[in-house]
This record gives sequence, C-alpha cells and structure tokens, in this order.
Amino acid sequence: MDVPSDFSYLHTPAVQPFIYSTVDRVAGVNARLRPNQELFILRELDGSRSSLTNSSLYKQAEHLARYLASQGITKGDMVALVGPNTLEMVVGTLGILLAGAAVLNCTINTKTAQDQKKLLELTKAKCILADRGKDSCLLSPIKAMLDHCNVQTDDRTGDDQIKVIFLRKTDLEGFKMTDTLPKILSQDMKKVELPNVAPEDPAIIFTTSGSTGIPKMVLHSHYSLASYPFSWIPTAVNYEIVVYNDRPFSWIGGSPVLSILRSMPRVFMDASITMNGKNAYFLWNVIKEELCTDALFFPHIIQDLLQLAPGVTEDGFRLNHISTGGQIVDNLYTRVNDRFCHAVVVVYGCTEVVPIAARGPVVQGELLQAGDVGVPFSGVEIRIVDTQENPIPLDTVGKVQVRSPYSMKCYFANENLTKDVFTEERWFRTGDVGKISGGHLTIMGRETDAISRGTRKIYPGMLEYLIKQMEFVKDVCIVAVPDKRLYEEICVCFTTSVKLTPDDVQQYCQQNLFTTSTVDGLGEMPTYFLLFEEFPKLNNGKPDKRAVATEATVRLGLTKERELQGV
Repeated sequence: MDVPSDFSYLHTPAVQPFIYSTVDRVAGVNARLRPNQELFILRELDGSRSSLTNSSLYKQAEHLARYLASQGITKGDMVALVGPNTLEMVVGTLGILLAGAAVLNCTINTKTAQDQKKLLELTKAKCILADRGKDSCLLSPIKAMLDHCNVQTDDRTGDDQIKVIFLRKTDLEGFKMTDTLPKILSQDMKKVELPNVAPEDPAIIFTTSGSTGIPKMVLHSHYSLASYPFSWIPTAVNYEIVVYNDRPFSWIGGSPVLSILRSMPRVFMDASITMNGKNAYFLWNVIKEELCTDALFFPHIIQDLLQLAPGVTEDGFRLNHISTGGQIVDNLYTRVNDRFCHAVVVVYGCTEVVPIAARGPVVQGELLQAGDVGVPFSGVEIRIVDTQENPIPLDTVGKVQVRSPYSMKCYFANENLTKDVFTEERWFRTGDVGKISGGHLTIMGRETDAISRGTRKIYPGMLEYLIKQMEFVKDVCIVAVPDKRLYEEICVCFTTSVKLTPDDVQQYCQQNLFTTSTVDGLGEMPTYFLLFEEFPKLNNGKPDKRAVATEATVRLGLTKERELQGV
C-alpha cells in the first residue's frame, strides 16, 4: 500500500507523450492538412476584419525566411522583432523561425531605447523586423530604437550594422531604401534553401523586467514550446475552439506560436484597445460576431465587462470558458459566470516555466478562494520550501518552486542569473509565496511584496481579498510604508465606485480582523487607509505597487522615515 506524503508537493503525471518537433514543422503540417483554416483573425476599432489562413501564413513566412537566408541570416542567429499585435507580426515570427534563427521580442518603453540597445548588443542580433502598426501607433518608439542603435540606413550599410526590415511600408527619414515585407514577397526566392531546425534549437526570447534596468532574456527552445503546447481550455471539450486573446505577441501568454502549435483559431485586437476600459462593449460585440467559444482576459478586462449594462447579454450568447490570471484572483471574478460565460479558469504560470497550474472550470455557485490556482499542468511538479529550501509540511506557507519539462533553456547571456533561479535538482525558484492544501496550490503573494512589520512577514494577497469583499470597494492595493519603530507598516490603498471613506474601510477591517488577541498583539490589522481616485498602472494593466507605495509614503508624510531606511 502506498504511504501518502505529508510534504507540500504536487505532481500531475504526463498523460500523453511529449511532442518532439519544432514550431516551423508544425506550421508546415497545418498548411498542408488544413490550408483554408483561418488561424489568426484581426479585428480593429473601425470594425474592419482581416485574417491569415494556415496556407497564407506559411507561404508568406517561408518567403520571408528565404529572403532572410539570402541576406546572411543563418541557423542560430538572433533576429529582433518589434511591433503591435498585427498579422504582419505573425508572419514575421514564423518567418524568423523558418530561417533557423531565434526571435528576440523587443518592447520599447524609454525614448532613448537604451535597454533595447543593450539587448541587441548582447544577442549580436543580425536583423530587426519592425512593424509601425496600421495607424503608425509604434512609429515613434521604433524611430527612437533605430536612432539610438547601430543599424543600416540609406547611407550607412556596413556589415557590422544591423539590417532593418519594415513589415509594412514606412515613411521614415534615412530609411527610404529599407526593404519591406510587401516588396520581399514580390521577389523570387525559390532557389534559396532553408536550414533544418531541431527541437532543442533556440526559438524565442521573451523579455521580463530586470532589477538592473536591463530586461532579463528568457530563452525557450522549440521543444519547450512544442512538446506540450500550453492551453487553458479543458482537453475534454467536444466543440471547435475559437479563442479570443489580445495579450501582446511579445509576451509568452500572447505569443502567436501557441495558436500555431495547437492549430487553434485566434481572434485578437491590439492590446491597447482593451487596455482602454471604454471599449468593453466593442470587445464583447467582436467576440459575438466571431462566434468565439473561449477567451483569455486580463482581470481588468473582466472588471470592465462587469460594468456593462445588463442588456448586453440578453441575447443568450455565452463563452464556454473565460480564463484569467497574472495576479491573485478571487471570487469577485466569478461574477462573469452565467452572464458572460459558463465557467472561469484561473491560470498560474510565468515566462520562465510557461504553464504551472490551473484552477477550474469554476462554475456558478462554486467558491473560488483567493489565490487558489488549482493543480499542476501535465508533467509539472510543485513544492513548497522554507527559507533554507527544505521541503515543508502541507498547509504551511513557504516559497513556491516548480520543476517542469517546459522550462526555459536559460537567461540568455546571463549564466549567473540562470544558476541563481534553479536549484541543483532543477527546481525553479518562482519568487512566489504560497501553500499546498486540499490538493491545490494557493498563491499568497510575491516574496518581495511581503511587509515586514516587527519582524513578522505579512503577505498582502489575503488582506486584499478580504477588503475586496466590502461593498462598493472597486480595487485594493496593500503596500508597505516605512515605520520608525516596526520598520514597515501596512497601508490599505483602495478605489471605490461610490463615496466610501478611509474610516469606513478601517471599521470594516476592525470588524473582520483580530488585533490584540493575536500572538504578536498586532495580527494583520492595517494601520493606514488611503482613498485613490485610480491606481497607476504597469504596461500589463496591473496596479504599479511601487508607484502606489511611493505616493502613499508621500501622502502620509513618511518620506523622512524612508530616507532613514536608505530606500
């Protein structure tokens, strides 16, 4: 008889063999077996619609790949890709992979593009594929990147400079002679041979924020992407899936390769459209018009949908599943059940490991505990360890570590950082804090989010969930502010849909939290309460907790304490 373990450990065995293939091979099979299937459908704010079938995508991407090869791009080279969510970017992604090169996703956030310049130097990128977007929405950032990087121009064409290709006609001074995708597709490239790509070859670099100011470059191989293509839709569904997903292509959760690998039609818009909460009605109409069966939404998009008038769903149309994640999700988000969908799925993952765990489908009437992300994806192991990285008992809060066959190859050009995030046994240190209870993983927050009050570590996730249950509270951010005696104090920052005062929220917390009757005489009762009109946001739509904490510190007059702490 098997003796059950009392360690905090979860594992879902792989139920089917891994796929030993490459993205380009799968795309070729799709084009041959399902040539007329619309794989990518782009909808725009003016109501227009355009698409790529498996056949048209592969044909254009193969042509682009042969051109890249003719220009000296060889197997293993890095090719940068920058632009919004467009069909041209899909062609660019697959074209780079067909040429045997790896995609370096670039996201330009500063007007000097210094971080991207450093990435190009570190990867020794040979070429940049750039798409300004249909309405030139990214023309200024792309111009900044080209102005500050060592690229070829009309009068500077040295071999030591990076070649530039525009994915659509672009009027930019100094780049009048630059090749464009339409021009490339008109050239005869049949005699140019393409390399054979192996599953272990580098495929894509996704960038994440780095503490040094230079993004971390997360390198995935074809195998880590293709072996078990990530999908948050239950495998047992018996309908033809059409998914809505407008996450940026440069993020792993929005990468077009996932749709290619699963041959799963994807409807999308540029992410900036849904970042604007005023476009929720347009979004829902697009989903209905395209007969989407499922959708991947940011939590803030779910909140936008919930603000729509009841009449928008009176026609009875419902998605089968709405999936969400990227932050601690609680029962608030299940309010879309029955109104916009039949079930909610909460996904937990990260750029380095891709899929980790999922909770759901959560149906109407089922309670979703804050931070509950369910069970591991197929083949994934999860454990909880203490500060010395020793496994700890079930129901104990500790550090979350993951071991997965889908892990990244490495942080490109950063061997030391790669060693830092993996243990000798190849457990990945997620930086999250959580516990395993009842067969599920619950995420409590980030290690760096922990508030150190009188040496006690307090994680904001559960407190934020509690306060969100208060009527008329719209959003909550719990941050640390400096304290002369206890080092840090708890500050509740909140937004509201009606007039709600800090005293109201404080009273609610006093009614729901122990204070003096706790082991340290404080418990988790917050000290400060601040009303915000709205929270500053990161590019991904999440509240910028660092900016919130800074504003809270200023408003509370605690900047001197922060300076004394040397922060």
